[in-house]
Amino acid sequence: MPENPDPLHLAVALDGAGWHPAAWREHDARPKELFTARYWADLVTEAERGLLDLVTIEDSLSLQSTLFTEPDGRTDQVRGRLDAVLIAARIAPLTRHIGLVPTAVVTHTEPFHLSKAVATLDHVSSGRAGLRVKVSGRADEAAHFGRRPAPDLRIEDFDTPAGLEALRDLFGEGEDYVEVLRRLWDSWEDDAEIRDVATGRFIDRDKLHYIDFEGRRFSVRGPSITPRPPQGQPLVTALAHRGEPYRLVGRSADLGFVTPRDADDARAIVAEIREAQA
Repeated sequence: MPENPDPLHLAVALDGAGWHPAAWREHDARPKELFTARYWADLVTEAERGLLDLVTIEDSLSLQSTLFTEPDGRTDQVRGRLDAVLIAARIAPLTRHIGLVPTAVVTHTEPFHLSKAVATLDHVSSGRAGLRVKVSGRADEAAHFGRRPAPDLRIEDFDTPAGLEALRDLFGEGEDYVEVLRRLWDSWEDDAEIRDVATGRFIDRDKLHYIDFEGRRFSVRGPSITPRPPQGQPLVTALAHRGEPYRLVGRSADLGFVTPRDADDARAIVAEIREAQA
C-alpha cells in the first residue's frame, strides 16, 4: 500500500425508483411517492448519512425508453420525471455536506438560463452545486423545440463518417456551452457586491463584465444576472463511454464518469482523456 493513497470518492446516480426496469415494483420502492419532494429528500439525506461525496440526479428531454432514438410505448416501467435542477434546489436546505449534481441537456437549452440556475443552486446550497452535462441527438427531443432538425443518429452509425461528424457537432456544441457557463460564472468578480447602506452602493458595476461569446449555435453577451457562485466555478461533470464524450470530459469537465470493462480499459480511457486535455 502507498503511504499516502489517493482518497476514495463515492457518489450515487439517482434515477426515479432505480436503474433496473422493475425497481419500482420492489416492496420498499414507494412508487406512489416518486414525484414528491419527500421521496427525493429521503434519498439524498440517506446518501449524506452514508458519507457519500455527491449525488447526480438524472434528467432528459424525453420520457424514459428502452430504445436509443425514440419512445418505446411501454407502460410497465417508470415513465416521467421531475426537473433535476429544481429537485436539487429543494433538497439543498435539507442537507449540509453532500454535493448536488443535477443533469441538464445542453443541446436544446440556453446556457444563460442554465448558468444562473446552477449559480442559484450554489448559493442556496452554500457552495455544493454541480452539473452533469448531457447532449441529445434524438429527433423526438428536438421536436419539443422546433429550432433545428435532429441528426439522423443511430447506434449502428456511430463509427461511420456521417455518424462521427454528427457526434463531433453535438459534443463540440457541448464544449461551447460549458465555456459559456464558465464565463458567465466568472462575469461577476468576487468582490462585485458592495452592499454599503451608508453610501447607497450595492454593486461595483466595473466588476461585472461582458463575456461576448460567439459560437456556431449561439452568441451570449453577458454578464450574468446572478452574483458569482460561492464556489466560483461549480463542478462540471460528464458521463462518457467513447471517443467524442471522452474529449468533452478532457476539454470541458472537472470530473468524468466512465464505464471501463477492466483495469486495462480504465488505463486506456484515462490516457485518451488526458490526451484531450493536452
